[in-house]
Formats: sequence, C-alpha cells, structure tokens
Amino acid sequence: MNDFSKRTDDVLLALIRDDDQQAFRALYDRYWTTLWSYARNAMADPDDAEDVVQELFMTLWEKRDSLQINSSLKAYLFRATLNKVIDRIDRSKYRLSYLQDLKQTYSEGNYTTDGKLFEKELEQRFEACVDKMPPKMRTIFTLSRLQMMTHQQISDSLKISRDNVNRQIKNALILLKKSLLAVPLVLILKYFLP
Repeated sequence: MNDFSKRTDDVLLALIRDDDQQAFRALYDRYWTTLWSYARNAMADPDDAEDVVQELFMTLWEKRDSLQINSSLKAYLFRATLNKVIDRIDRSKYRLSYLQDLKQTYSEGNYTTDGKLFEKELEQRFEACVDKMPPKMRTIFTLSRLQMMTHQQISDSLKISRDNVNRQIKNALILLKKSLLAVPLVLILKYFLP
C-alpha cells in the first residue's frame, strides 16, 4: 500500500520511527494546517504560529527514535503545539519585562565602567562570531536579527525554503551561544532582544 494518506497515525508513527520520510510527509500534510490554525488562535503573529508548528515537526523528526507517546498521536501533537505556544508567549513576556528593566537601568545611568567594558567585549565577540559564520548563514542571520526580517521575508528575498532559513538561524544561534557563553546574561540580552 503506497498511499500513505490512508494509513493510520499509529502506522505512520511506526514508519517514521524507521526513518520513513514519506510517512513523515503524510503526517505533516495531515496535521500541519490544523495545528497552525490552533496555534494561530493563540498568537498575534501568523509567522510565530508557523514557526511553532515547524519547530514541532522538526522535533518530531529529530526525536523519532526516542519519542514516547502515551496518548493518541493527534492528542500528543495538539498538546505539544499548546506547550510550544505557551513557551513562546512566556518567553516574550519575560523578554519584554527584562528589556524594560534593562532600559530603565541604562536610562537612569545605573551602569559602571565595568559594564561598559563587558559591553565592548560582548560586541567584539558577537561581531567576530558573525564574521566567522559561513556566508549564507551570516546573510540569513543578519537579515533576521539585525534587519528584523521575518523568516518568510528572508525565504522570499533569497529564494530559499523557509526550512532552510529556520535551520540556518538555529545553527547561527548555536554558534553564538557557544561564543558568548562566558559573557554576562544582561549584556547578551541587550544585543539579542529587540
């Protein structure tokens, strides 16, 4: 039976665990729109909802060997989507609150010469890391984080898939995280958050 769309979720999941990409695609096609609509109802930006669902499917594929599902696959996917939406909203609220505190600290002049030195060090490390990125990754990262383009805008502009954009940004952030690991969090947030 080659028509994966007629197979049950359990059969598709078993095939996915055996690295069957066609089964994964069938599952993706079956649930993507529904999960996006579900995430979209809770999020202001449709691109954020799309990112949540893309991350969910990427995680599903990456963890296919060790995935433990104690309910139906459909229930699992909806719960995982909800968890990712909540995480993203919580991070946004935390980020906004932290940025407001940080801006207030700087506007009141509550920073020291040491803080300025750390800031300069962070900026140098950041620029050095970005300069060392492969050209395509550097371009995508710059468009995303410094020019504030959405993943879809980058995809359209560079005529590459959105999955490629997501992967490049994820890899760029991993490189930056490693490079900036020793720098204080307050300075990292100043540069990475809008």
